[in-house]
Amino acid sequence: MKKRILILAFLFISINTFSQVTDSIKQINSLQKGSWSVQFEVGSDFKLSSFEGAMVSLKYHFSPKIALRFGAGFSGNNIDQRVEFRDKYYEYYGNEPVTKYSYNIFLTSNFLYYLKHDSKINVFIGIGPRAGLINNYSERLYIDGYLGILDVESWAAGLNGVFGCEWFPVPYLSLLAEYSVYGVIGKTSRKDWTYEISTGYRVEYYNTYSTDFEFKGNIVKLGLSLYF
Repeated sequence: MKKRILILAFLFISINTFSQVTDSIKQINSLQKGSWSVQFEVGSDFKLSSFEGAMVSLKYHFSPKIALRFGAGFSGNNIDQRVEFRDKYYEYYGNEPVTKYSYNIFLTSNFLYYLKHDSKINVFIGIGPRAGLINNYSERLYIDGYLGILDVESWAAGLNGVFGCEWFPVPYLSLLAEYSVYGVIGKTSRKDWTYEISTGYRVEYYNTYSTDFEFKGNIVKLGLSLYF
């Protein structure tokens, strides 16, 4: 009796395992309703970095043919410098502290439509909004008692389109090649001020404002998608 139970248990496990393996073999890709993926760009040195200019790029499939990809990121830095100088003719020397910081905020989104979605190689097109904000700020404390400030801020928003293909060597991992083109319009403000520290008086200032338009195509990017 025990032998029969063991044999039946073994047969049940074997059939279940074989069924799972068969289903896995039948599954060609993960372009299915409800699937998620995270995407990275594969650089020329085969290192993984951000994709579509974003720190994190996620894709969600509403159906095998339709997906939404969203990316958001932030980068910034802060630098403290010291400028040393010497003028032998006037015997003028000293050092001046310089503080700089910058940040870059960006958002991207694409509605993707897969022209082909049921094979190992699948072609897609997409369109969606993109927006970004960049700020560069610096202060320099001059030895003769003046403070110089440079503040440049720009933002841009528009649309970008993509065309590419996705190849699945295994069902839950894909390699993709993608070409994108975008058009954005934005504004830039540049403020260059000089203050006399002792009085706080602004002795010199230049304020420049401009409206910018850019239409650009990117080089073909290679990417890696991990599905879950």
